[in-house]
Amino acid sequence: MKAVYIFMASLWLVIMPHHVSASNLDAVTKAQLQTTMITFLEEAADEAGAFGVIERDTGVRVAVFPGAIHPRIIPYGTDYFLCIEMFDAAGKKYEADFLVRNGTNGWMVVDVMMNQRDLLRKAIANSGS
Repeated sequence: MKAVYIFMASLWLVIMPHHVSASNLDAVTKAQLQTTMITFLEEAADEAGAFGVIERDTGVRVAVFPGAIHPRIIPYGTDYFLCIEMFDAAGKKYEADFLVRNGTNGWMVVDVMMNQRDLLRKAIANSGS
């Protein structure tokens, strides 16, 4: 499964670089960011490949699966938000935004926001990025 995601991230780098907000990033860094997000999802997933999410409105735990990887990286200070769409078994879409930071051991996911685009916009507006 990881090989498929890495292939998708590589393909994304080739065919859609003009959609990336962080256009000053080199291809290697973009690939590292995408691989970090993909690895995080794989390591956090259950045996079926599902990622557990708590619905903010109901408090119910929902299993979601990665869908389309957006060709977008959003700068946030020295960090970056990476976005993908995820779907539950019924097909309900979840907008997942992963905050990725470069730490002492390389890139790592430090926060995940699900269906919180208003909060994401506020964070970006307040970051000065």
